Amino acid sequence: MKSWRISSALVLAASVATFMSGCGGPKESPAAGNAPAKAEAAPAAKKEITLAKGWEIKDVLSAEEVGAITGETMAAVPSPESKAAEGRPAAAYEVAGKMMSQINFSAVAGGGEKEFEGHKQWANAGSVKDVSGIGDKAYVYDVMTGAAAIVVLQGQDVVRVDWQPKTYEKLEKVDLGKKLAGKLLEKMYK
Repeated sequence: MKSWRISSALVLAASVATFMSGCGGPKESPAAGNAPAKAEAAPAAKKEITLAKGWEIKDVLSAEEVGAITGETMAAVPSPESKAAEGRPAAAYEVAGKMMSQINFSAVAGGGEKEFEGHKQWANAGSVKDVSGIGDKAYVYDVMTGAAAIVVLQGQDVVRVDWQPKTYEKLEKVDLGKKLAGKLLEKMYK
């Protein structure tokens, strides 16, 4: 008798789950006359990180990928700032033997608007410039140390990349920042 109750409960749960999965989804409107139904809109960009909890930037973004953007042979170097277990991974890449070549990447999963705006405190006065075409919103700025940085808000996640513009002066600052941050975002949301 007991196994009958368990089986009944499982059948009922499966039926409810099947019924619920069919509810609330996108509805198709009937086509007028012989006109074809409208095509569904393309899905919006992914807004959730698809990586395992505690992911590290160095595990998803290779030195070769960074080098393909900079035109240099890059190597991963330790980043003591990384706190991946707390949702704050960081990584650094540099050209071996080349002074001031380090490019630093960091992310804050769920940092939101407060984290996004908070980076402006490190900006030289008047250097913050909005950047379009990446994430939900972004800006670049010059850091008090002489570095340049891009900060991108994607959903509730914040990505920051900084580098020495004099070292990479062949590459335009905004374009380089967008390519570097864009590559990390691509790897985070694939």
